[in-house]
Amino acid sequence: MQNNLIGFFQEQESLPYFFDHFNNKEKLRQLFLSLSSSLIKEYYIFSKYEQKTLCKYTFEEIFKYKINSLKAISYIKPFVKKESFIFCLHSTLIINNYVNKEMKKQIYASSKLLPMAKVIATCFINNKLQLFFDKNLLFHEYVLNKIRKMHKNNKVLDNGDSICIFKEDAVPLKIYTSWKKIDPKNLKIEDDINTAINSIKQSEFKQVYLVYPKLENFNRHIQIKVDELEDKNYEIKVVPYSLRSIIRNIQG
Repeated sequence: MQNNLIGFFQEQESLPYFFDHFNNKEKLRQLFLSLSSSLIKEYYIFSKYEQKTLCKYTFEEIFKYKINSLKAISYIKPFVKKESFIFCLHSTLIINNYVNKEMKKQIYASSKLLPMAKVIATCFINNKLQLFFDKNLLFHEYVLNKIRKMHKNNKVLDNGDSICIFKEDAVPLKIYTSWKKIDPKNLKIEDDINTAINSIKQSEFKQVYLVYPKLENFNRHIQIKVDELEDKNYEIKVVPYSLRSIIRNIQG
């Protein structure tokens, strides 16, 4: 299983290394539920209460609970010819594929059960519960959402591989995000620094930040000096970005 993937395949979980305040499996599960909910909120959302309560269980158990919690009995029923019923074919097919391993009776779903069908469609693949996300994508979306909230009056562009911030009467800023474990004494991010250098050489961006998850020993900006850019007015910084608000917001 690739190191960049976070998620689960049935009872097997793939979690990131312990870092910062995320020093046990429960907090890492909270992290996954929060980040993934934000990324695909049109398919499912785990509330703050659910994140705090369910993190004690495996991902497989968590998603089984989530699916069942959306099962409104009045919207799943055997077909009754005389009743008025707004039939939803798509939801019915998805839900039957999931529940018929446990139930022998054919069911029919209304469009009101679409939230349940969406969760099943997301995590029930090849008749097995499983769900994975690239951790770099999760981190990128987290940073992007935070930046958008902080810069509501500025232009923020998501380029997929980077985030750009444009302010009036200010130098534009380009941000590259990556979920890597940074050792301030031995950075080992030559490829990322080269990406920043090329951006400065080839574009209008002379200010580039390389953003990584904050660690206990990586909690300050690191200025990067590049000999080949000495004649240019540039700035490259390695920046720690905290994820602590995820667990801080659901404590208490």
